[in-house]
Amino acid sequence: MTTAPTPLPAEAVRLDPHGPACFGCGPANPGGIGLEVFRVGDEVVADVVFPERLAGAHGVVHGGVVASACDDLMAFLLYVLGKPAVTRSLTVDYLAPVPVGEPHRLRGRIVERAGRRVVMSAVGEAADGTARFTADAVFVEVDLAHFARFRPDAAEDPFSRFDARRADPLDPVAEVAEVAAVAEAQR
Repeated sequence: MTTAPTPLPAEAVRLDPHGPACFGCGPANPGGIGLEVFRVGDEVVADVVFPERLAGAHGVVHGGVVASACDDLMAFLLYVLGKPAVTRSLTVDYLAPVPVGEPHRLRGRIVERAGRRVVMSAVGEAADGTARFTADAVFVEVDLAHFARFRPDAAEDPFSRFDARRADPLDPVAEVAEVAAVAEAQR
């Protein structure tokens, strides 16, 4: 089936990619998946058509690519959570083949929080709503300093993706004030 998924609701807010080179969502990564992720309430949503270059065997998306898409999508839930975290574990259930060239809607949500542990889930659906894969993950909250050790020479501030989160995603004035407050607190 090649029809597109239903349109996103008007309140959907596009979230910034994790970074320009991110395999899942980086706009400067020509070999990546190319996810554009939106926040809809407390969930994250992305519509994707996996291209032929991401195929495994027989015109079906490679299972590792599906797992990467799920991991990247659920990492956008950190905007909802408002805290940095890393993937501790990821389990993907492949329910049906995921054909290249067909539209899929990915949805993710936070299931529970316990201390630093955050349990998340995701589903990938065909345009007709049929679930083709599901994923469950455990993320662990970390300090922002965790990321600085990996890219100390990066041109982009490694903390900017978390500083840019908004209490009210539709209020750019609140965003500017919040970013300034977070930056000041980190000095």
